[in-house]
Amino acid sequence: MSGKTDILLSQLRSCVQKYDMISEGDRVLCAVSGGKDSLALSYGLKRLSGFYPKKFSVCAVTVDMGFEGFDLSPVSDFMKKNGIPFEIIKTDIGAAVSATEKPCSLCARLRRAALCNYAREKGFTKLALGHTEDDAAETALMNLLFGGRIYTLEPKTYYEDKNLTVVRPMLTCGERLIRSLIHELDLPVTKNPCGRESDSARAYVRKIISETDRTCRGTAHRIAGATVV
Repeated sequence: MSGKTDILLSQLRSCVQKYDMISEGDRVLCAVSGGKDSLALSYGLKRLSGFYPKKFSVCAVTVDMGFEGFDLSPVSDFMKKNGIPFEIIKTDIGAAVSATEKPCSLCARLRRAALCNYAREKGFTKLALGHTEDDAAETALMNLLFGGRIYTLEPKTYYEDKNLTVVRPMLTCGERLIRSLIHELDLPVTKNPCGRESDSARAYVRKIISETDRTCRGTAHRIAGATVV
């Protein structure tokens, strides 16, 4: 295990402990989009389950939104290689949101609903999402610019109607660390089949943060640190 992988596991464990994300006997479902963050999360949680003081199990699932050419076989092979049970949820979400003017928020809600329903039906106690420190910073800036409020992603949220807790174990991990692990962990990063993510509000604030970071390094880290409770 390399130094970078050590850092990932250390940050995962620290975040999980700080926010009390995992309890003894938890069945954790890791939502995997095919992107680097969720793939690193599934790998990291599986490794963490081998030595964390509280015993828990890890499975992974991907919501297939019905886009043509979305090949999940490399993701399936990666999960098998690392001993992570993996399932695919077939949906028509892509067709449902394709005609809307701003599809991203609707798509996110539909995918989250599909994940929560699957987790509840299969008896999982936690749903783990791969949001990072950078995602938290982007969300905070989006809410400030477009909503006039300062708040961001929560590390841990309980949905009473579904008896399910959503956790974000990588909320203190930066994108730079995850990018450095792509080749090291042989992550089978799968391109987003949507093609419209560059038009989103998130893409707009991501550009603002990136440009600010050129002269003020650590912008995302400071925004996330100021807003994540």
